[in-house]
Amino acid sequence: MSQEPQELAANEWSRVIYHPQWDTLELRWDQSTRSMADEGFKQTLQILADQGLKVRPQYVMVDATEFFYTLGEGVLAWRDENIVPLYNEAGFKKFAFLAPEAMSGTVEKGGEPAPDGPATFPTGFETRERMYAWLTG
Repeated sequence: MSQEPQELAANEWSRVIYHPQWDTLELRWDQSTRSMADEGFKQTLQILADQGLKVRPQYVMVDATEFFYTLGEGVLAWRDENIVPLYNEAGFKKFAFLAPEAMSGTVEKGGEPAPDGPATFPTGFETRERMYAWLTG
C-alpha cells in the first residue's frame, strides 16, 4: 500500500488528505474561507467526519494557518452536538490544530493538549514538526 498522502475529498474551502505514513487525516483550510458562511463551515466539518468514519485513522490534524472565517453564533454548539460524536465514533485518538503564530494557548506558548468540549481528543500547535511528534508519540 502506498505511503504517499492521498486527497480523499475537497470543497471550495478545504481539502481532506490522508497520510498513511502517520495514519493521520488532515483537514487543510484554504484562504477562500474569507468568503465562507456558516453552512460552508458545517459542510466542511461533515466531510471531515464522513472521511474519518470511512478511514478510521488514529490521528486527525486541522491546518488552520489559512483559516479566515469567523464562526457564527451557535456554530460551535452545532459542532459539539452533530460532529464531535462522529469524530468520537471514528475512534480518533488525538486531534491537533496547526494554528497561526498569533494564536494564543498553543503548545509552543505553554498550552497543554486538552480535550475541546465533548471531544475525547485534544489540541493546538504552531509547527508541523511539533504537531507530528505529538500525534505519533
